[in-house]
Amino acid sequence: MKPVKGLTMAALLASLAAPRAFAQPVVDFYRGKQIEIYLGSSVGGGYDQYGRLLGRHIARHIPGNPAVVFKNLTAGGGRQAINYVYNVAPADGTAIGTTLRTIPFDPLYGEEQTKIDALKMGWIGSLNSEVSVCVAWNASPFRTLADARQSEMLLGTSGATSNEAINAKLLNLVADTKFKLIHGYPGSTEVHMAMERGEVQGRCGFGWDSIVARYRHWIDEKKISVLAQLALKKHPDIPEVPSVLDLVKTEAHRQLAEFLIAPNRMGRPFFAPAGVPSERIDILRKAFDETAVDPDFLADAKKQNMEISAMNGADVASLVQRIYATPKAVVEIGKRIAGGGD
Repeated sequence: MKPVKGLTMAALLASLAAPRAFAQPVVDFYRGKQIEIYLGSSVGGGYDQYGRLLGRHIARHIPGNPAVVFKNLTAGGGRQAINYVYNVAPADGTAIGTTLRTIPFDPLYGEEQTKIDALKMGWIGSLNSEVSVCVAWNASPFRTLADARQSEMLLGTSGATSNEAINAKLLNLVADTKFKLIHGYPGSTEVHMAMERGEVQGRCGFGWDSIVARYRHWIDEKKISVLAQLALKKHPDIPEVPSVLDLVKTEAHRQLAEFLIAPNRMGRPFFAPAGVPSERIDILRKAFDETAVDPDFLADAKKQNMEISAMNGADVASLVQRIYATPKAVVEIGKRIAGGGD
C-alpha cells in the first residue's frame, strides 16, 4: 500500500473512521446503566410528583433506555438533594436532581448550607413555570389590589421568611399595598383554614397551578379574588390580573422584583452536577425536551392535574446567570426582605 502524503492508506482510513468510533460510546453510554433522580421533597410533595412524572417517561428518549430510580433527600428543606448531586453523586450523567426553585440562589443570600456553584451546574430544564398569586377570601371586603391600597389586609403566613411573606412585603414596597402579615401557621392548609374561619383575609404566594389542581371549586364558586401575580410572565388563564412588574415605578424596584420572583420562572428545575461531559448534558437536555411534548407524558400529567409549561436547559442556565448578575445593592435589599425585614 502506497503512502498518501506521509500516511499509508490504512492509516488514513483509520483516521477518517476515528470520529465515528469516538462518537459511538456517547450514544451507547446509557445502555445497561441506571439514572438516579434525587428529589428534594418528601413523597407526595410537588417536587416529588414532578420528579417522578419525568422519571417515568424520560428513559424512552435516552439512547440505551436506562433504568430510572428515585431517592428522596429532604433534609435542610431540600438542600440535601442539591448538595448531594453537586458534591457527592458521580458527574457522569447518571445522577440528576430537583429541589425547591429558590435553593440554587442560596449563595446570593449568604446561605452557607447550600454548597454549590449554580453557574457551573448542568441545567437540564424545568417542567413548569410557577405563577404565584395573591388571593382574597370572598368574605373579606377585598376584590382588587386597589382595595388593598386603601385598607389594611390581613394575610396568613408560616413565618417572616416564607415566600408568602416575601411576596407581600415586595408588593407593600413597590405597589403601596397595606398587607399585614400574621405569622405562625404551620403550612398552607392551616392558612386556608384560617381564611375560611375569618382569622385572615387572604394569602400572597399561592401557586396558580395548585389552585387549579386542588382548589378549582374556589374559582368556580367565586370563593376567592385574585389580586396580583408574581411572575416574570403572566399566566394565560388570568391575563387581566396585574403582575408585580406592571406595578413597579422605578428601575430599582423592577430589578428588585425580578430578583425576588425570577426563580418562579424555573418552577420545577432539574439539574446535573458540574463536570458532566457536555455531550451527555446534551443527551439529557434533548431527552427532557422530547419528554415534555410526549403524548403519553402529557396524558399522565393531565390525569394528575399537573400543569406543564416546560423550559429548556439552555434557558434555565441563562436565567440562573441573569439572577446571579443582579447588582449587589439590589441583592442587599432582597436579602433584607427575604431575611424577615420590612
